[in-house]
Amino acid sequence: MTDLIAVAEGAGFHKACYFDPQKLNFDDADILRDACRANDCGMYGKYWTCPPGVGTPEECSKHLLRYHHGIVMQFLTEPVSCSLNPDLFNEISRSINEMTRAVRDVLEEITDDIMMLGMSACSLCKECTYLDGKKCRFPHDMVACISGHCVNVYRLWDSTGNRRANLDETDFYTMLLWNGPSDKQ
Repeated sequence: MTDLIAVAEGAGFHKACYFDPQKLNFDDADILRDACRANDCGMYGKYWTCPPGVGTPEECSKHLLRYHHGIVMQFLTEPVSCSLNPDLFNEISRSINEMTRAVRDVLEEITDDIMMLGMSACSLCKECTYLDGKKCRFPHDMVACISGHCVNVYRLWDSTGNRRANLDETDFYTMLLWNGPSDKQ
C-alpha cells in the first residue's frame, strides 16, 4: 500500500499517524456536542458537515466505527484564534481541507470507501444546501467536522504519542477513514 504518511507530509502536513478507527473513543460526545450547540464557530445548524446535520452522536459513532483504517494529520501554524480572527481561521481550514483532499485522491487509487473529517464545517460552497433541506452538491469532496462527529481529536492525537502545539503554535487536525477492498462491511 502507498505510504500515506509520506503523502500527507508531501501535501503540507507537519506530521501524520495511522490509527485504528475501531479504538476511537466517544466518551467526550456530550461535551463536544454542547460546544457545537454553543455555536462559537457560527456553523451549527447551517451545514451538512456539522450538527445536527451529521446525525446524532450514536449515528456518528456507528458510522465511524464501520471503517477499518485511519490516518490523523497535524498542521501547525503561528498562534491563531478562531474567535478573534475568524477569516484567517477559515482560510487555514480551507487550505487544510485541500491538503486532506490531496491525500484522499491518492487513497482513491485503492478504495472509494473513504470519509474525510476536519477541524470545522465544510467550506466548498458559499451557502450549504442544508438550510434548504436539499442534498449536498459535492458529497465526494465534503470534509465533515471531527468534533461534530463526537471525536476528541486532541485525545486521538495524544494516543499516537506525538506532541501537540507549543504555546507559540496553533495545531489543526484532519483525518481520513477508509475501508480497503478486502475489509468486510
